[in-house]
Amino acid sequence: MVEMAKTKIKAAESSESKSDQPARERLILAAARLFAAKSFDGVSVREICKEAGTGINMIHHYFGNKDGLLEAIAERFDARVYAVPLRLLATPAVSADDLEARMALVFETTLEACIEARDILMVVLREQPELSTLVRYQATLVSFLETAKSDGLIRESVDTSMISGFLLDRVISQVQFMPWIKKTSGLDVAADADYRHRWSTANVDVFLRGVASA
Repeated sequence: MVEMAKTKIKAAESSESKSDQPARERLILAAARLFAAKSFDGVSVREICKEAGTGINMIHHYFGNKDGLLEAIAERFDARVYAVPLRLLATPAVSADDLEARMALVFETTLEACIEARDILMVVLREQPELSTLVRYQATLVSFLETAKSDGLIRESVDTSMISGFLLDRVISQVQFMPWIKKTSGLDVAADADYRHRWSTANVDVFLRGVASA
């Protein structure tokens, strides 16, 4: 009886927590979970509304249709993942130490934002909607590195447009394979802040210096 009562309380708390969120927010989060698990085409509007605990017409009300809902998910990814890194890259590095510290923060904050928005990241990877902020992010990173090159902080031979994808490739693969990493090594990327810091530092080292001895 006690266990049954606890189960009912937990269910009620979960329901109350869900209802406390605005319907639009619940639809975005529910759709991201379902799209990540099943694909965009594999999920119906009815299924999303049921998962979100809303009426069947709410997607039309807030987003126009399911495509509009996907656009809202992509916008959410843009806003969550790139806001802090864009601020970090907005001004030139003033020294080699500043460059390294700034890049370490860019790696770490991008990784943490992608972990927080993992369901949305999985949808973005699968459905590949337009991501306007991603375009701006890469352009800002290239500009930041070009300025560092002009200031003698990185090698003249570095192709900044080619290596601008290195950061996102590394972050995305780390987040995408989080379950596999935990299964094979026991490392919990999402929960272990020390691991994320060490991972970011190691990647900055490779990003700035390579692996060959001088």
